[in-house]
Amino acid sequence: MKVHQLALRGLRRRPISTFLTALSVALGVGLFSAIGSVRKAGEIGFQRSAALCNLVIGAKGSSLELVLNTIYHQGASAGNIPVSVFDELQKTPGVEWASPIVLGDHFEGHRIVGTDTTLFRRARFSDGTGIGLKEGRLFFQGDHHFLGEAVFGSYAASESGLHVGDTFIPTHDVMASGLGAKHHEEAETRVVGVLHETGTPLDRAIFISKEDFYHIKGHQVSEEEEAHLAGSARDPKGLSAVLVKTKPGFYHINLFRELNARHDIQAARPADEIRNLFQIVGGVDQILRLVSLLVLFVALLGVGVSLSGAMATRSKEFALFRALGARRRTLLGMVIFESAFLSLLGGLGGLILSGILIFFSSKIIHDLTGVTISSFPSLQDGLFLGLVVLFGALAGLVPALRAYKTEPSIQLSLAI
Repeated sequence: MKVHQLALRGLRRRPISTFLTALSVALGVGLFSAIGSVRKAGEIGFQRSAALCNLVIGAKGSSLELVLNTIYHQGASAGNIPVSVFDELQKTPGVEWASPIVLGDHFEGHRIVGTDTTLFRRARFSDGTGIGLKEGRLFFQGDHHFLGEAVFGSYAASESGLHVGDTFIPTHDVMASGLGAKHHEEAETRVVGVLHETGTPLDRAIFISKEDFYHIKGHQVSEEEEAHLAGSARDPKGLSAVLVKTKPGFYHINLFRELNARHDIQAARPADEIRNLFQIVGGVDQILRLVSLLVLFVALLGVGVSLSGAMATRSKEFALFRALGARRRTLLGMVIFESAFLSLLGGLGGLILSGILIFFSSKIIHDLTGVTISSFPSLQDGLFLGLVVLFGALAGLVPALRAYKTEPSIQLSLAI
């Protein structure tokens, strides 16, 4: 018999011990891999969305909340900014494109975003892909009365069950739901298009023209109130934010400084804000990964302890192998192979466990943020598995040396 066959036969003779030892390794590997994969994939997904524009202009307040509310549809808007800001930005040198954002309504939890078609025609993700239509067309924009046309993100369409040609009634206030919610019965809106899946929060949103948003009766106020509120954070004809793409270098830096020097608006860099966000949560992530490493360390020690415990019952077996002509290094290799194989078995089980954890957590993350996370293992997971097998083999070194030092004459004489 070859070394690996002898080792596998030894493991099969101890099924319960083999299973429990491999399971403990699997738990450590699974936790470490899942935590790292979710964090890395989540950061990549958030940065992919942040690359749509390099500036978000909105009301004074938290720049992170502005980015999360505008791009990721989380939280509530800090208030409105004058529509004149959008007109100014369109004429500003170095601005490649600007797209207005108006928020305030939802349908079955999916944010309704008032905007223009510039967002779909000009915006690009970090990989260079744009926002394309899966079916239908974009909404009509222009100075008109209420037309009631909407373009659904892929996830919003699938969750609501609506298709091109179907109609729905918007609900006022993104934070309102249930029996107390006010519905815009007068603003029945027709689905005219559905976007391709992007793996970003765009999938969860519903887009209408900003003109349609303004013409909904529930958003209108008297002329006296409009004149009084014009230019304030409650301006009924104001914007929640403006997405801006500038030329790099001087134009971007200069515009960023100029806008933040104003008292009525602020500019935020989405990529910077998301990077800062993950640095904040990175401490928690590191603690969780440290805990999983400790679990894995204990599990690998358990591999060595398990094999050491088996040495007492296997000493006569090893002595018999030596008496039949087996070399010392054969016994050494057999025990090290058992230890490495146990670690490999547990590591592979851990990656499967990690994939299951990521699969379920990715659905929760997608439902909450729209960001898609892959549950397939990465190259980094493969390298980590290799390290686990290496340290597992080292953990079996002590019992392997005991097998190496087996003296057949002594052990066989004890058996007589």
